[in-house]
Amino acid sequence: MKPVRVLLFSIVAVLSACTAVGERTQLSVAYYSISGDNFDELDQQIALHGPTIKGIGRALAATNVRMAPDFRFEQTGNACRVAVARISVKAHVVLPRLASQQSLRAELAKAWGNLERYAVLHEWVHVAIADSHAIKAEKVIMALPAEENCNSLREKAVAQFRVLMAEHERDQLEFDLEERGRIAALVQKSRLESQLPSK
Repeated sequence: MKPVRVLLFSIVAVLSACTAVGERTQLSVAYYSISGDNFDELDQQIALHGPTIKGIGRALAATNVRMAPDFRFEQTGNACRVAVARISVKAHVVLPRLASQQSLRAELAKAWGNLERYAVLHEWVHVAIADSHAIKAEKVIMALPAEENCNSLREKAVAQFRVLMAEHERDQLEFDLEERGRIAALVQKSRLESQLPSK
């Protein structure tokens, strides 16, 4: 097994087992296969088979995140308070898998390895962003002041949750926008490296 593949699986394994996200986050990882003998062919395969991101199109990798709230309330006399605020995160990561890596020239294998590592780390950040927002949402909902009845408090909790999830979406999009220049530069660098003559 190539060192790049070992590193990729190691990062995914750490991502899956990491305590920081493991307690509330269910992570699933899927792969799509691509093949090619040069960088342009690999790029075309990504454009054809890569995951689709809304507003962007086909991408090298993607993470789909769903937040599942569990709010419970407790009525004591004339006051209702939040008894439980738990946000489960379900993250589905789609990564590329190169079918013909063993036959790649050294320069192309190195260039592909750079992109592959970036894809894993980039999606890891998306999962971490989701997890941090889930933690924040739990704290905010738990801190809501008591209401006279639970229906009123439930409505406020749901409204607050929607506001916080909108913030989560904005942060995820902002991260992608910030990374757009970096991935473009990495793709260009990888393309040039893949064209170097073998030693």
